Order: sequence, then C-alpha cells, then structure tokens
Amino acid sequence: MIGIYIAGGISGAHLNPAISIMLWIYRGFPLRKVPPYVFVQVLGAFIAALIAFGVYKTQIIKFGGADLAVSGTANAFLTGPRNSDVGVGTAFFTEFVATSILAVAVLALGDDTNAPPGAGMSAFIMGLIVTVESNAFSNNTGCAMNPSRDFGPRLALLALGYGNAGFTSGYWAYGPWAAAISGAVVGGALYDIAIFVGGESPINYPRSRIKRAHVKWRRKWAGRLKLDKVRKRKVGGRPQGKA
Repeated sequence: MIGIYIAGGISGAHLNPAISIMLWIYRGFPLRKVPPYVFVQVLGAFIAALIAFGVYKTQIIKFGGADLAVSGTANAFLTGPRNSDVGVGTAFFTEFVATSILAVAVLALGDDTNAPPGAGMSAFIMGLIVTVESNAFSNNTGCAMNPSRDFGPRLALLALGYGNAGFTSGYWAYGPWAAAISGAVVGGALYDIAIFVGGESPINYPRSRIKRAHVKWRRKWAGRLKLDKVRKRKVGGRPQGKA
C-alpha cells in the first residue's frame, strides 16, 4: 500500500511482474518497459529482504543459530508448500487462483466505467485486498501472488549464506512465476470478457474495430451518395460526361 502511494504517480506502482505482464496484454502497457519493470521489482524485493534480515539478524541467529539454513528461519522470507500434504498441483492452483483474483481487483480499480474508488483510495483498497487474500491462501503456500516477492528474497538469502536449497525444489519456478503469471493472465481475460467494455483490451478490440469500421464505411458511402446527388442536380439530373 505504501509503495503504491509513493510510486503510483511515477510508474503506476505495479510492484509485481505478473501485473506488469497482464497490463501489457490487456491494457497496452509498452512491451519495452516490461523487462526493466520486472528487473526493478525483483531488485526492490532483494533489497527489502536484505534490510529485513539486517533489522532482525540478532533474533534470527538466536532462533536458528549462526548456521543459516533454508529449512529454518528462511520461511520468514520465502513462500512455498507449508507441509508435505501440499502437492505440486495444490501449490500451483493456490497461487493461480490468488493471483487471478488480484488481477481482477487491479483491473476493476483502474476501470473508470466501473464505479472507480475516490481519489487516493485505490492504494488503501488494494492493501485490504492483499491482506485478505494473504489470510485466505497462506495456509497452503504462504500466498506469494507476486514473483518478485518470492524470487528477490531467495536471491538475498543465497547472498547471505543460506545456500542454494531455496532453488532445489522447483517451487520458485512453478509457483510464484508460472502460476502467478498464468493466473494474472486468466484473471485479466475473465474481467475483460465479463465486465470491461473499453477498446484497449485485445478481447474487446476486434468487436470495437468492426463497429468503428462499419460506422466509417457508412459515412463514407453516405458522403459519396450525397455528392452524386449534388452532381446530378448540377447537370439537370443527367450523369456527368454525357450531353
């Protein structure tokens, strides 16, 4: 929420690679900006994890010992299956559903035709939505909903000496990345199919283009017919070019 208030006016405050990709697909966000946005989002999460570790370093070492291990205090930084009963399918579907709901919320808050919130309220509402979703979905995976939120801290823990155990299970790839991005894409599609009526979306654009083309074509032919009538009147009702 704070990040949206701080950076919303400068960059749109996506704060999430899945949202940036979804906005590129459905709202015309420039493709050339997606890679730098994703890089900075991961970098921000990386730096935030380092800061959090620095703040709580004494307590982390007291709890887990000087020998840092992913199986110990790293769970405070990372998402992933919370127990052995959470399989790959469950973990994937959890992140997929959570991120699809997040994408729908993002599009709804930015839709001027769909009861948008008052000025300055979008960040607050988004903060509430993320909090509610985190409480609802964290039991299975910790609820990333954001590739950078998981990947940045994994890189930070690797740099801090936790080792590469955070990259061995494969969850980091199929959960926060594959599931979150695909969930955002599907959520965006559902919103545009069921709710959105603007022409920015590729789902609505063909229909809008056909409508505009029909209007343009009718006006074009109406202009031609009107011009022909004027010409006929000028020559006494006879076609031009004949005596």
